[in-house]
Formats: sequence, structure tokens, C-alpha cells
Amino acid sequence: MSGFIDYTATARETERALLRAGLALGVDWDDAVAVQALVRETLDRRQGMRRAAARVPHGPERQRLNLCALVVLRRRIEVEYDLAGRCDAGPAWRAISSALDRELDGRLAG
Repeated sequence: MSGFIDYTATARETERALLRAGLALGVDWDDAVAVQALVRETLDRRQGMRRAAARVPHGPERQRLNLCALVVLRRRIEVEYDLAGRCDAGPAWRAISSALDRELDGRLAG
């Protein structure tokens, strides 16, 4: 089934979308604390630990939700395709991936 998806192109497009969303929200990919907070928020939302707003989100709130969704999408690409290191990771993804690994290790250990 994976023959239908161009993982390399999808990873590149996702990286560009991460960079655009991060720029719009003022995320500094070199700021480990900010990236870790974004990853924590993403995992909390994914696990249902953060309640969705009662109204349809817009503006920065919607951008933040989109950024969280991009993090999840990029991790899926990494898990399904990048096991052999075939996808080039850009600066945003390298920062997020490291933070994801740290956060998951902390959650699994605790």
C-alpha cells in the first residue's frame, strides 16, 4: 500500500508547512524549551488531555492546532518511511524529533 505515497515529497511538504506555521506563530526552532512545550502540547492534545475549545478555533489558536497536527503527520512519515534514514530532516523536524523522543521517554518512564 505504501507504493501510492511519495513519502519524500510528503516529508518535504510537511517540513515546509512546519516552517511556515512556526514562523506565523513565532516559534524559534533553536529554543529547546519552546519546542519541548509545543511537543508536550501536541502529545497532550493527541491523548485527550487538553479539551478542545467549545467554539471553532481561529487565528493563532487554529494555527497552533495545525502545527500540532503537522507534528503528528511528520512523526507518522518518520515511523512509516524513514526507518532507514531516507527522508531528509530539516531544522524544524530535527528540533521537534529530538523533543518528541525526550518527551516520550519521560512519559514512558513515569
